[in-house]
Amino acid sequence: MAEKVYDPSVKVPEFLKISKVIAWLMYAWVIFGIIMLTLRVFLLAFSANTAFGFAHFVMNTSSQYLNPFRGIFPGKQLGTTGYLDVSALFAIIVYLFVAWGFSALLNYIQSKIALSQEPQQKAINDAKRASAQRAQRPASTRPRA
Repeated sequence: MAEKVYDPSVKVPEFLKISKVIAWLMYAWVIFGIIMLTLRVFLLAFSANTAFGFAHFVMNTSSQYLNPFRGIFPGKQLGTTGYLDVSALFAIIVYLFVAWGFSALLNYIQSKIALSQEPQQKAINDAKRASAQRAQRPASTRPRA
């Protein structure tokens, strides 16, 4: 669904702008965590050497997201060297629900922004229409000053 384009003079309340920015930042933080946890699961499943470079970065970053869920489920051995981090899979599922919640919050904030803009835009359109109608009236029918 395409967003309506409003006149630049239409004002959005500051608290809605700030709320939208905060919600987007939290949404991005959660999505980043989901990506890091997913990479962690794949790296552990395929026995990546986590002592170097990218794998080390992923493990360190994802461990912050995994902390609330660490130890809930025991890990499972995959093959001879692989490892399935079930706690990380559970964390991914929980963070997906959190992301869904932030997405709903963003939609709610956007609907409130639209509700605040529509009456202003209607008033602007009515004023422009009235001005155009006055300009189209013949000079003889215009009120004299």
